Amino acid sequence: MEIASCTVSEIRVRYGGIGNEIMSDITIAESVKRTALETASSFSAQLRQKINELVALEPNWDGENAKPVKPHVLADVVETLKRLSQQTEEFREPFLAPTFDGFVQMEWHENNRSLDIEAVDTGWSAVGTEIGPDGQPHYHPAEFERNDFAQLLNCYKWFSGSELIWPLL
Repeated sequence: MEIASCTVSEIRVRYGGIGNEIMSDITIAESVKRTALETASSFSAQLRQKINELVALEPNWDGENAKPVKPHVLADVVETLKRLSQQTEEFREPFLAPTFDGFVQMEWHENNRSLDIEAVDTGWSAVGTEIGPDGQPHYHPAEFERNDFAQLLNCYKWFSGSELIWPLL
């Protein structure tokens, strides 16, 4: 007996549900992308469009060998945004940007504060920036695990002004 090797994204699954007459074979990666897009359905048209653009990125999208966005990373970003929108009173949708290594950066900018949160191999990397009374930028870096939503929420609350002190000092 011969066992072929394959990556997770090459494994094919049946996609469909009870009552669906049409079943189609899709990869796990495609299934994760579909789920992310479905989860994003409550976002603004502009943010949904950006998520669709991230889903559609092909290898070498920047002409310098950038990787497409990893499906599980996109799903984590979308789920994080959904949870932030549900747990904050005045949620502001971020600017989303792909990174060359297949991850995503979320950016918020407002008055004297900005917050950049990037999905990375080890979880999340965050940098809060505020313009101090002296007119100079002050940077607050932090890193935390992907499943540490509480820290992510605290960073967002800092950005939105409901927390005055950077939560990860």
